[in-house]
Amino acid sequence: MNGKVTLFDLEKISGVSKTTISRYLSGEKVSNEKIKKIEKAISNSGYIKNNFAQLLRKSKSNLIGVIVPDLDNPFFLKIIKRIDELANFEGKTLIIKTTNRSNSIEKKAIEYIRGFMVEAIFICRSEMNDVDLRKMNLQIPVISIDKEFSTVTSIVSNNFQSSFDLTTHLISQTEGNVLFFSRLIESSSVLERIKGFKSACKKMNVPINLFSYDVNMPIDFEKLFKIVKDKKINGIICRNDNEAVKISSYFNDKYNRLEITRVKVCGFDNIALSKHVIPKLTTVDQKIEEMCDIGFKIFLKNDIANPSLIIHESELIIRESTSKE
Repeated sequence: MNGKVTLFDLEKISGVSKTTISRYLSGEKVSNEKIKKIEKAISNSGYIKNNFAQLLRKSKSNLIGVIVPDLDNPFFLKIIKRIDELANFEGKTLIIKTTNRSNSIEKKAIEYIRGFMVEAIFICRSEMNDVDLRKMNLQIPVISIDKEFSTVTSIVSNNFQSSFDLTTHLISQTEGNVLFFSRLIESSSVLERIKGFKSACKKMNVPINLFSYDVNMPIDFEKLFKIVKDKKINGIICRNDNEAVKISSYFNDKYNRLEITRVKVCGFDNIALSKHVIPKLTTVDQKIEEMCDIGFKIFLKNDIANPSLIIHESELIIRESTSKE
């Protein structure tokens, strides 16, 4: 059809009254026979449902906001995928925004999402603090994933303990000279991992080696390589699996060229790629899908008056990348 397709057009094509079509489009109960006729008419005519009009008519938007730092890290894609699955089951739709790890961008993203009358907002590894959230006075359920707040319900991993366990494992598989690879400016989650790393090193009486890079610059692999050679580092814990895959690939290439002995590499998050790279990556699974499940149940209860902190235990997954020769 030429031009905008209206309900009157659908009525003519389907033979179903405009009132019944409107009820169907609003999610009300309509007979299966009429549903088939309406859907066939919509498919043939190219009719576009006006969700904005429906939003204005209803007290509930059926929209949920999800805010993540970026889409480069598969960890955040896992979060989006799981919350989307949960939302679909409840007949709800996601609005997704990224922050590029910026406090100001995150605030703007929240204000933008609020304009759609979302029923809840999930903030993942947020750059904000309690003062920021208090000032925004959101008045809807806000669930924080992977960062602790006192003003909203927060579901976090025990990053300190999981890093302590991972470091202890790596030291036991090496001669004890290990390094933690991170960024110059880190999230609270990674800062807890660094604390766990330092604590394990102190307990096992091995040197504490740290390497940090500027996220706005490419990783200086040659500088890292020189440190590894000079300090005889034989194990590296990366801030996450995304970085671990890059570091592992780089040092495996050096190893294959006989420029260095094998460096054992591990990370965090248990992204899908970690079990497909060679060697398969030792990692910490934060059970992020379970964390999302917990958060979504809290949202459905709509209990925003009593924010709580839920610490979810992780699992150390040992694979080939840290095995002994």
